Amino acid sequence: MLAALLGYPGFAVDEATPLRIRQGVKPSYQNYQLKVRAAATPNMTVIVSAGFCFIDNHDVGGFGTYICVNDADYTVNIAPAGGAGQYRKDTIVASVYDSETAGSTNEFRIEAIQGPYAASAGATVRGTLPPNAQVLADISVAPSQTSVSSANITDVRNFAVAAGGVLPVASNVAPPRPHPGQMFYYTDTDEVWVGKADGTLRVITPDPAMMVVTGAPNLGSSASTYSALAFNAKVASSGATSWSSGTNPSRITASKSGTYSVSGGINWPAGLGSADGRAEVRVNGASTQLVRFNTERGSSGNCISVCAGYLVLNSGDYVEIYANQNSGTTLALTTQFGLHRVSGATS
Repeated sequence: MLAALLGYPGFAVDEATPLRIRQGVKPSYQNYQLKVRAAATPNMTVIVSAGFCFIDNHDVGGFGTYICVNDADYTVNIAPAGGAGQYRKDTIVASVYDSETAGSTNEFRIEAIQGPYAASAGATVRGTLPPNAQVLADISVAPSQTSVSSANITDVRNFAVAAGGVLPVASNVAPPRPHPGQMFYYTDTDEVWVGKADGTLRVITPDPAMMVVTGAPNLGSSASTYSALAFNAKVASSGATSWSSGTNPSRITASKSGTYSVSGGINWPAGLGSADGRAEVRVNGASTQLVRFNTERGSSGNCISVCAGYLVLNSGDYVEIYANQNSGTTLALTTQFGLHRVSGATS
C-alpha cells in the first residue's frame, strides 16, 4: 500500500519489479532532512539531522518499501584515519535490516560504511553498502586526519515524493525514463521539467534569462584591426546571464547552456564620413558567421547597423561586439547589445 502511493522510480532496472519506488529522503525547506554535517567543533564524528526516508527492499525483488524516521540529531562515529599514503572514502547511509528477507537482524540504522584504503584521494571508492540502504553522504578521510570538517562531506542524498509530486533532483542524475506527466524540479538549473508520452522530457517553466546593455565607446581608426566595444550601463537583466561594468565590460556571459537570441545596434556618427563601419559578434573571442552586423558604408549621422540571430552557448561562454572603422579619426559610438535565452536546447 505504501509503495503504491510513492513516486515512480524512472529507471529501467526497476521496471521488472513493479513494487519498486524511487527511494530517497523526504524533501523539506532547504532540504535539511537527514542532512549530514560536521560537528560544531570538528572531530571524528558527523551529525545526521532528523528526517524521513523511503528505502526499497533489495534483498528480494519487488518485496516492498520501508518508511523510516530519524527523530533527532544523530551522531555517527568515523573510524580513525590511516597512516601515510592511506586515503579512504566512508559513506553515511540509512539502512534497513529485515530478517524476513535476509539475515537475523531487524533494525533501522544510520551508520558509516568504511571504504577501502587507496594510494590517493582520487582513487578512493565506497565500501560495500548494505543492500537496503539510502546513501546520505560521502566522507573523505586523508592520512592521519583527526577531524571531519564540512569540506570533507559530500551530500549525495536522493529525494523522493508521493506519486504526482514534483521531485527535486539535479539535472545530471534525473530519472531517464519518466512516466507521462512525471514532474521534476532541477535543483541546479532552477527549472521544472515534465515527462512526455514518448518517454522524453520537456521544460515547462519559462526561463527569462536575458541581459541588455548599452555603451558609448570610442573606436579608433584602423584598416583592419577589430576592437571589442565596452558597455557602461545595464538596461535590464534576469536569470542566467551576467555582465560587469568593472571586469571585462565588453562581455555578456551565459551562466546556463542553451540557445540564445542575440541582437544589437551601433549608431555611427557623421564622423564616419564615406568610410566603412564594420562589426561582428564574437563568442569567447572567436568570430562567428552566424551573427553579424550589416556594414555601414558612410554616415551623415545617426546611421545604424544592426545584428540579429541565434547562438548555442555553453555555460560560461561569453559574447562581445568587435568593431572596425577606417575614417582616419576616433569615433564616439552609441551601442546596444542584448542576449536572451530562448531554449535549453544545445543541439
